[in-house]
Amino acid sequence: MNATMLGMSALVLTLVSGVLWIRALKSVSLPENRSGYLAAFVLAGVLGIVALSQSPGWLVGVPAVFSIVIALFFSLTFAIGGQFVGPDAIAVGDTLPTFTAIDEHGETFDSLSLAGNPVLIKFFRGLW
Repeated sequence: MNATMLGMSALVLTLVSGVLWIRALKSVSLPENRSGYLAAFVLAGVLGIVALSQSPGWLVGVPAVFSIVIALFFSLTFAIGGQFVGPDAIAVGDTLPTFTAIDEHGETFDSLSLAGNPVLIKFFRGLW
């Protein structure tokens, strides 16, 4: 395979994997097993490295470097992104403990104001 095909393959794989990852992130539906994403990003990075090793021009070099950087970024975030769920974690259907927090308008929010109403509360932790 020549450098152009390798570099463009790396770019396409990086972009497709990235779009799928961002869609899953936005819909809060990241899979428990993320090895498919990791494999795709690592493969894209390897393709980029192989393309660069063949001394390509700018047309191939830029997409290859982009793929390598994204592969390193996602590999690192996967490596450090593990979450521990403690034994006292709240499960679906459990009664919400009382708490106060600051809302998006800077106002104090009290969980007692939700009493008697079914609600969905999302606590988001970025995985990057």
